[in-house]
Amino acid sequence: MQHSQRYQHFALDVNNDIIDIHNTDSSCEQRYFCPHCHNEMIAKRGNIRQWHFAHKTDKCSYDSYLHSIAEKMIMNWFNQKESIILEMDAYKKCSKYDNCIFRMDEYCTGKTTIRYNLKEYYSKCTQERGYEGFVADLFCESEGKPNSPIFIEIFVTHECSQEKKDSGIRIIEFHIQSEEDILHIINSTQITEGNMVRLYNFKRKTFKKDDFIQPFQKYMLYPTLKSFVDKERYTCRNYNLSHRGIYEISMPYDDCIPYFLNSGGLYTVGKVKAYLDGYLKKDCQICRWQSSDWTGDNFCKLYKKCGNPKYCKDNDASKCIMFGEDREMIQRVISDFNDYMKENHVDVWKGEVLDAQKNV
Repeated sequence: MQHSQRYQHFALDVNNDIIDIHNTDSSCEQRYFCPHCHNEMIAKRGNIRQWHFAHKTDKCSYDSYLHSIAEKMIMNWFNQKESIILEMDAYKKCSKYDNCIFRMDEYCTGKTTIRYNLKEYYSKCTQERGYEGFVADLFCESEGKPNSPIFIEIFVTHECSQEKKDSGIRIIEFHIQSEEDILHIINSTQITEGNMVRLYNFKRKTFKKDDFIQPFQKYMLYPTLKSFVDKERYTCRNYNLSHRGIYEISMPYDDCIPYFLNSGGLYTVGKVKAYLDGYLKKDCQICRWQSSDWTGDNFCKLYKKCGNPKYCKDNDASKCIMFGEDREMIQRVISDFNDYMKENHVDVWKGEVLDAQKNV
C-alpha cells in the first residue's frame, strides 16, 4: 500500500533503536536520527497533520529510508521470535504418474504447501553480512549448526540481482512498498510465499499422492450389439476393473473439449472401430444408405425398395440385406482417430468376438 504523502513514522533514538513516532514524549528533549542518512530528525506531533519525523536539514530518499528501517525491524523481529514459519509451495503428482500412459499434468500434478519453522534451523540474523562474494541485506545463520545460510533481501526499488539468484544461496526476498508492509511482516510469525514474498534456490519437494482422479469416457458395445457412451461413472482408477460390454474404448474425458468433432464423437468412432475389428457386422450408422430428414432423424434411403421400416431406429440392421458400408465415412473416422492417437492414448478392450457374432 502506497501513502498519498509518504511520512516517516520511525526513527533511531540515541541508543540506535527503532522508535515509533507514537512512542515519543513531547515533554522531553530526546534526539532522533534518520535510519538511513543518520541526520537528526524532529518529532512532529501537531494537531493538523499526522504525527511524523522530519529531517532537520536535507531530506533523504524515502525509499532509502524504507529499505533501512525494513532491514533493522525485520532483523529484530527474526532474532526475537521463537518461531517463524516459512510456508512455501511444493509439488505433488499422482502416485501412478511415472507408469501411466494417460498421465496429463492438468489432472495428475498440482501444488501443495509445506511449512518449516525457520527458527529450528537459524537462530541469528545480522545486517549487511558478506558470504561467498555477495553481501546479504540480512544474513541468517545457525549458531552451532552447519546449515547453509539464508539471505533475506529487501526489495523496495531494486529486486535481488540475477547474480545472487544464480548463486545457489537460498534467498527470501520481501517486496516492501510501505511501512505497512514491514509492520505486516513483523506482526506475524509466518512468511508465506506469494507476490510480496519470493523464494530462490529452495528445494521443492515432490510428493506422490493418491487423490488425483482423471475423468474418463467409455464406449461400450453390449452383447445385444447396442452401443452406449458412458461419461459419468468411469475414471482413470476404475475404467479397466470390470467390463460390461464385449468391445470397449476408454479414454480421458473433458466435457469442455469436443473429441473426434469431425467424426461424430466417440459413439461413432466406437462403432466404426468395432465394425473394423469384427464385432459389428452391420449397423445403420456405418451404412452408405443412411440419411437424415429435416428433424435430424436417421432414415434408410432404400426403405421402399427393401421393405424395411423407414427410420433406422425401427430397423434391425443385422437382418438388412441392403447394407453397404460407407467407406468415405469410415475413412474419415479412422483418420480422425489416428490423428488423436499420435499424441494421446486410448484403451481398447476386446472380448470374445464369437459372443458378438452369435447375435448376427
